[in-house]
Amino acid sequence: MLDISDWGFFRFHGLDAKSFLQGLMTADMKALRPGAMLPSCVLTPKGLMVADCELYEKASDAILAVTRPAAAAGFQRAFEKKIMLSKSSFERLHPRAFLIIGEGFDGGLPWPRLAEPARLLLDEALPPHVASMPFEEFHALRVAAGFPWFGADMDEQTLPLEARQEAAISMDKGCYMGQETVSRLVRVGHVNRILVGLRFSERAPTVGAVLGKGGRETGKVTSVAGPIGLGMVRLEDSASGAILDADGARAEIRAVSLWPAPLTGV
Repeated sequence: MLDISDWGFFRFHGLDAKSFLQGLMTADMKALRPGAMLPSCVLTPKGLMVADCELYEKASDAILAVTRPAAAAGFQRAFEKKIMLSKSSFERLHPRAFLIIGEGFDGGLPWPRLAEPARLLLDEALPPHVASMPFEEFHALRVAAGFPWFGADMDEQTLPLEARQEAAISMDKGCYMGQETVSRLVRVGHVNRILVGLRFSERAPTVGAVLGKGGRETGKVTSVAGPIGLGMVRLEDSASGAILDADGARAEIRAVSLWPAPLTGV
């Protein structure tokens, strides 16, 4: 059990909440349904990341959005003025929130971001006999799963496809904020760098360590958890199994299941 009360929790409420978000979110809001999680991103007009989030349908006219601590302020700024153009309301919530990781618990909301089953519990009674989890243990699980953390593996200067946000982006819906950049990259180009998993064969480098290939810099380490990590590297050096230098340590690019399927039911 991990206390996530410092994450960003937002509620959209109103008869046009879905249609309002359809023009601002990368996900297709028509795919949102009760009992499931829909990943999405909020982008700038130039297609850079504002926030990554999970969306949940709480009622026919209410939508819950969940994002990470470093993305919460940007998420709020993106909607607090635009919401006045809709017939819906928007508010930041401050629930007592926990992430329950492991088998045997069916309450709360699905959070399929790890290899382990996980569920969000908001302002509900905690299940009995659930042990607290240090953040370091959760951090290791999310690095192993390849789940990018806003403020570490991606930020406001990151393109969503650099952070492997494909499952959060609909290529079939109509226009949304930042769509032009995403469409151009998909149809006529590619990103120049991309997030990869790393396995260190010697001492683990520190976050921010330069990654090298053939004597030249190709990227940087963005997260470290013991012998594994994540890093942003040039696309041409991102093949699984490739060996990079990480501040004197050997770093092998490992295949990770970045961002599982967008819709996961109860």
